[in-house]
Amino acid sequence: MIRLATSQDVRNIATLLEHKALALQATGSTQWSAYLEQDIETLVQEDLDAGRLFVFEENDQLLGSVALLPSMEWDRSLWADTEGLYIHRIVVSDLAKGRRVGKQLLDYVIELTDYEGETLRLDCVASNAFLNDYYTSVGFTYQGTYDGFSTYEYERIEATA
Repeated sequence: MIRLATSQDVRNIATLLEHKALALQATGSTQWSAYLEQDIETLVQEDLDAGRLFVFEENDQLLGSVALLPSMEWDRSLWADTEGLYIHRIVVSDLAKGRRVGKQLLDYVIELTDYEGETLRLDCVASNAFLNDYYTSVGFTYQGTYDGFSTYEYERIEATA
């Protein structure tokens, strides 16, 4: 089940992010390494306060989360405008590997922003071939690479009469 996160979820989301950052670090990746140098709980609380933070929960176990936020300083460093909403910190527990939890979270925010008529954007490390391929496979259109990050915007298919 996907639902809005609450303040009671902040610690669990922070733990998921920390575990993922440590796993990336163990593979030699610098992606998300900044999370290991800051108070992740404070960051997650800021996400909760600034926008909409969603969690994927099953049998009372938090298995993933995604932040859907208005343009932040980070986004303004990659985009020429501040249009739309931005996906940040999508993370899935290793316990849910292979269960398409990340895809379900993406589908949820895509459907929500479709309903609201909002532009939906995200970015990822340009050298992460898996994510770059994945985002285009689920309907995001590559917009360019800036400062080592690939930027994507969700391409809505307009209904025709």
